[in-house]
Amino acid sequence: MRDFLEGLAILLLLGAAALRWLILPARELLSELRRIASGDYRPVILSGVPRFFNRAAANLRITAETLARQQTLLAEEEFSLAMILGRMTEGVVITGPDLRIRLVNEAASAMFNLQAKTEGFLLHEVFRNHGLQGVVHNAALTGEVEVGEFTTIISGRSDPCHLVVTAAPLKAPEKKSADGLLIVLHDITRLKELESVRRQFVANVSHEFRTPLSIIHGYLETMEQKGTSREMMRKSISVMRRHCDRLNLLLDDLLTISRIEEKGVDLEMEPASLGVILTNVVEQMEREIEGRGVNLTLSMAPDLPLVKVDIYRIEQAFSNLLANALRHGRTQGGVIEICVLVRELELIVKFIDNGPGIPLQDQEHIFERFYRVGGDRARHTGGTGLGLSIVKNVIQAHRGRIEVESKTGAGSTFTIFLPLETDPSTGASSYIDKADS
Repeated sequence: MRDFLEGLAILLLLGAAALRWLILPARELLSELRRIASGDYRPVILSGVPRFFNRAAANLRITAETLARQQTLLAEEEFSLAMILGRMTEGVVITGPDLRIRLVNEAASAMFNLQAKTEGFLLHEVFRNHGLQGVVHNAALTGEVEVGEFTTIISGRSDPCHLVVTAAPLKAPEKKSADGLLIVLHDITRLKELESVRRQFVANVSHEFRTPLSIIHGYLETMEQKGTSREMMRKSISVMRRHCDRLNLLLDDLLTISRIEEKGVDLEMEPASLGVILTNVVEQMEREIEGRGVNLTLSMAPDLPLVKVDIYRIEQAFSNLLANALRHGRTQGGVIEICVLVRELELIVKFIDNGPGIPLQDQEHIFERFYRVGGDRARHTGGTGLGLSIVKNVIQAHRGRIEVESKTGAGSTFTIFLPLETDPSTGASSYIDKADS
């Protein structure tokens, strides 16, 4: 019995030693392995591990550290990818091989005015456009990059949107089939608009030159005929000179608007009196005013401050506005009023006429090059169609703005707003000298 008890004691001692040196460290290692397997890559710290467990514990620490570094790198890459896709102006859509959407960046969402969640939906369920779907399906079938262009109406936009779509299979070199598709959408609406403006500009310029050149050519043919009277010769020369002047005016305006739009307006700013500038403009155009039988009045608020402007350019803008009012106003009983006033930190110049007015649908376009109100009204009145475009560019170069108010049959009012220079410390106008001093 004593031997049995001694043996049992020895077994218990051996069991306790095994529990301390083998079973508990093994459980600790298993617990750390489970933690790492669950994605928790914090440093592995083992207490009281026997020597024969040292290598396993060291490998476990290295594994946890490696996985932690890879997790950090992956998070940084995902953040960088998200930042890149978020900042791209092109729309990006990534799908799986079944054309189920995995990712849509902000630009693509904005292009198609997408508000709801898109991930997990099929491409055709979100992007309901046959042009886009055709390019994507061709890329999926052929495994090659496909490019297409289409026009679509997008919810929330009034004008059509022109898009170029590129669909490229996402395929690793060692794989035969693609893991998905990368779809890139490039909005070329602005380019299309500019191309349309360019074509319209070329057509307008061609027409503007063709008309006077045809007239000059016709009178030259008349003068070549035998028996042409002296009176007819004088008339022919007068008409040709008038149309040559028109061509010169058109070329001058074309060069002016080209320089302004390409390089901006090079301003030589200096304090000036708008009253003096407007008086000079009226005096220079006195013959045209009398010839049209127009009653013109020039009124100015008292004590007008000087304003910092490029005198030549502002005079050019005022001349174009006055010429526009004369050409499109009434020939008999016409009235033009030019008034200057101050409102807060702005000088305001108004050109008011009692002409036929401008239809509402034309008012947003009248500052465009060669735009014709009512078709070709300006051609019959001698304008080049560039004057108001020059005015707008000059005023904007002075940090000002121009607005138009008009009703059909009730005349038009063009209003120019020019900012006064201010003293940052007081908020008062820097130019306190009066225009009449």
